Amino acid sequence: MAATQQIETWNTEAQEYFELGYLKTAQGTFTEYDDFNEEWAQLGWYNRWTLAHQAGDFYMSGHFRWSSAYRSADLSGCGFTFAEQRNGDHYAVFLDQSKVLFAQTDDYYYPIGTTRGTGRVKFDNPADHPVEADFTLIVNDAYAYVLVNDELVGEYTLSQSKSLSGKVGLALLSGTNKDYGTRCLMNDLHLWIPAK
Repeated sequence: MAATQQIETWNTEAQEYFELGYLKTAQGTFTEYDDFNEEWAQLGWYNRWTLAHQAGDFYMSGHFRWSSAYRSADLSGCGFTFAEQRNGDHYAVFLDQSKVLFAQTDDYYYPIGTTRGTGRVKFDNPADHPVEADFTLIVNDAYAYVLVNDELVGEYTLSQSKSLSGKVGLALLSGTNKDYGTRCLMNDLHLWIPAK
């Protein structure tokens, strides 16, 4: 019963994103993932865990809860990766206390600015207490949309010269070397891929 209700909730979510123009269709399949709980302490770096699924158009959603070992930490938080290629090139998207960091990565990572929206958020300092938010990343052709607590905070235009079909994953950006660095818990993780 609970699984049926969960699928109905996710189908409603997909229908809403379709009606808002973020998806080309509301018809697709869902994959649910186990909870993710990791920590990482390396200033200015992130670690990623690639999942088995590959997607071009998709949306991925989860509930993030993160904390920091240092009050003056640099950008840090939970995130997703996508369009990962065999050579390791990929995109990474993180939720920090003050902004969404959206980056394209090959040998280096390059932040991508918003096409629409501010990409800004406002949360308490995660060193004071864990911060929580629902996070959704939607990719549709060369456009990506980031929603935080069901509100669109940024639309991004992606490079059309690179393949957007690739593996998706989970990621953790550390803002400090101190103690545990950044700790991230993600639950209610699910991936939607359109029906073929």
